[in-house]
Formats: sequence, structure tokens, C-alpha cells
Amino acid sequence: MNQCDSQRFLLSEFRRVVGVFGRLFRRRLPPRSLIDYATHVPILVGVGCSLRIAKVLEFGAGFYSTLTFLNRSAFPDITSVCSIESDLDWISRVYAAAKNDPRLRIRHVPEPIESVLAELDPAEYDLVLVDSSTEAPRRAALIRQLARRPTGTCLVVVHDFEIDLYKQAAKGFLKFVDYSAFNPCTGILWHAKRDGEKRLKDIRGIISHHAKTLAPDDIESWATVFHKELSFSHDGSGRLSKASGG
Repeated sequence: MNQCDSQRFLLSEFRRVVGVFGRLFRRRLPPRSLIDYATHVPILVGVGCSLRIAKVLEFGAGFYSTLTFLNRSAFPDITSVCSIESDLDWISRVYAAAKNDPRLRIRHVPEPIESVLAELDPAEYDLVLVDSSTEAPRRAALIRQLARRPTGTCLVVVHDFEIDLYKQAAKGFLKFVDYSAFNPCTGILWHAKRDGEKRLKDIRGIISHHAKTLAPDDIESWATVFHKELSFSHDGSGRLSKASGG
């Protein structure tokens, strides 16, 4: 075996050992939730209760996420929710459930919906939710494109973040916090340094503490928990200011 072959062998063995240890120590996920479409709701509520979120861009409209954004107990500062959706019938159903809330605008974009990114500036939004497409490669492509864009302090929230394809696509982001108290899991990703980073980890701890007693879709109870347990700033509003928290 020459030196080059020896180096390749050692590298291969190193990767194999790292993979083995990674599988051994990988965080064990709880059983998949019976309300699997709503497991990102507690994370969204925590963000809405603690950071000043006014503008939301949502890829994939839904009864859980869209209505959570419009719920003033969870997101008291919301002024606009722009949702990108590929299913026309689904758009009508979500509009009806939202009771034609004037803050909501749903735009129909056929798959691949990530094609609309060329017309949008994610940095104009406080939060971008990625929960679109039933095909994992399509959602991964959207995450990958967002990772390449200058999104600033905008938080990019990805549902089903336990999927390795999504984690690989998200590697272009500089920072992330993952939430695995509920399965499917959720990840929050961002680029620029922000003062509210610790707050995002505090949210994770609170969710883990209450995950066995609160259903993921119980928006009002989660909002009550976050308002009670998060250590708010003293700016008079009980929430972080735009300058310090997003």
C-alpha cells in the first residue's frame, strides 16, 4: 500500500468511526406525534411571544401554522402574513379558516414553489417558515436556496427538521437551534449574529419541560406558559425590541 492509498484508507476509517459514534450518540427522538402536522406550533408560539415578529413569509399554508401566526395571543405584533401555496383548493380552505383576516395574503405558485424566491427578498421579513411540498427534494431545494441568500437576522423555521436531507440543505446557514421535544422536529436557522440567540435556546428548554403535558396544537396554553416563564426585557412591552431580538 503506497502513501496515497494509506491516506485514503485512514480517511475512510475515520469517517466510518465518526459515523458509528454519531449514530450511537445521536439524540433519540420521541415517538411521532399523533398531531404530526402541528409539532412546530409550540416553537412558533415561543418565538412570537418573545421576539417582535411583524412580517412573516410562509412556504406552505396550513390550518396550524397560518392560523397560529394570525393568533394575537401567540403573535401580537403581526402586521402581514404572506403565504406561498401550490394547491388552489387548499388556499380557499385556509382563507375560510382564517375568516378572511386582512393581514393574510396567500399567493398561488405552482411547484416548484421555490422558483418564486427570485422575486422575493427574505431579509424583508422577520420570520420565514418552510413547510411546503410533499416531496422532500423540493423542500430541500428551497432550504438550500434560502441558505445562499443574505437573509440577515431573519429567522428561517423548518418543519420536519429530523430529515437528514433538510439538515444537509441547511448547512449554508451560520447558526441554528433544533427542537426535538416533539416529533416531527423543527429547526430555526439564521445568518447574522443576533442578541436574541439565548432566547431561542430558552424556548427549547420550556418546550421540553411541558411537552408531556401540553398538546402541540394548544396555542393558548403554550402562549400562557411562555408569557409566564420567559424572562422578558423591561422595555414596557414584555418582549424584546426590534434592535435586540429580531
